[in-house]
Amino acid sequence: MSNAIVVYREEPKTNSWARWMVARTKRQNKNNLISIVGKTGSGKTYSAISICEIMSKMDGVPFTIDHIVFTLRELMDLINSGKLKRGSKIIFDEPQVSISAREFQSEANKVFNYLLSTFRHRNLTLFFCTPFETLLDKNTRRLFHGRFETSNINRNTNTCRIIPRYIEYSDWKPDPYRKQLIVMFKDKTGNNKTKKVNYWDIPKPSKELIKQYEEKKLNFTDTLNKNISIRLKKYDESGKNLAAKEIRKSLTPKQEKTMRIFANIKEGNKFERASEILGVSVGTVQERLRYSKKKGYELKEFVEKEDKKWL
Repeated sequence: MSNAIVVYREEPKTNSWARWMVARTKRQNKNNLISIVGKTGSGKTYSAISICEIMSKMDGVPFTIDHIVFTLRELMDLINSGKLKRGSKIIFDEPQVSISAREFQSEANKVFNYLLSTFRHRNLTLFFCTPFETLLDKNTRRLFHGRFETSNINRNTNTCRIIPRYIEYSDWKPDPYRKQLIVMFKDKTGNNKTKKVNYWDIPKPSKELIKQYEEKKLNFTDTLNKNISIRLKKYDESGKNLAAKEIRKSLTPKQEKTMRIFANIKEGNKFERASEILGVSVGTVQERLRYSKKKGYELKEFVEKEDKKWL
C-alpha cells in the first residue's frame, strides 16, 4: 500500500495538497481523479475552482471557465479538443446528472469508465463535484485517487474547510483506505519532521471566475429544467402516469343522462325542458347536475356534434 507524501527542504508551506497533485501530473506521469463531496451550498464547486487556480499558479498551466463542464458530452469534447496541456485542470460539476449510478449499465457509464481507465497519459486533473459519491457508478469510484469532503464555510475569512483524503482500493476490501497527506520537512534546527494534514482551508476563488461560473451554471440548469419538463410531458402523454390523469368517480346512469340532455337543449328554459324530457321535477334535474359537477364533470363534455332537433 502507498501513501500521499509531499517533501519540503525547509518549513512546509500551505496548499500541500495542491503541490502533491501538481507533482503527479508534471513529474510522475500520472493524473488526478478527485471527488469533492458535500451538501448543496457547502462550497464544493467554489473550492474546486479555487484549487485549480492555486495549482495553475504552481505549474503555469492556465485554468479558464472553458474547463468547467456539466455533461459527459462536454467533457469528451473538451478532452478531444486539442486545447488541453499536460497539467490541465477540469471540473465536472454535477456528474451524477449524466452518469448516474442507477444507470450503471448505460452506454454513458461504459464510455466514461473506459475514459478514466485509459487517459492517464494525458496527465490531467479531473474534479467531480457531487453531493454524494454513491450517486456515481461503483466502478467509476474505484478509479478515484482522492476524496475531498466539505466541512464548513468561514464567512469571516472567506474560506471553505475541506477534509482531504488520499484513497486507495484493494481487491479484497470493498471500501477504500482513506489516508491523510504526509508532509516531510526539516525544522529550523535541521531535524527531519513529519506531520499529517487533517484539513485544508480553501480561499474563495477569483470574482471573475465566480461570475463566469454562475452564468454557465444558470444556462445549464435552465436547459436541464426544460428537458425535464419535456420528458415529463411525454411520460404523462404515454398514459403511464396515473397521477397526471384526472381521476373522477363515475356518473350514475341517471346523472349521465341528465347531463347529456341538459347540455344539448338549444331553446326555452333548459331546466323545465329537461324536466319534461326526463319526467322528473326541476329540483331533481338541478340536484343531478350539482352532483355531476362535484365529481368533476362539465356540460361541454356532453355536447353532441350532431344537432338534436327534438331538444
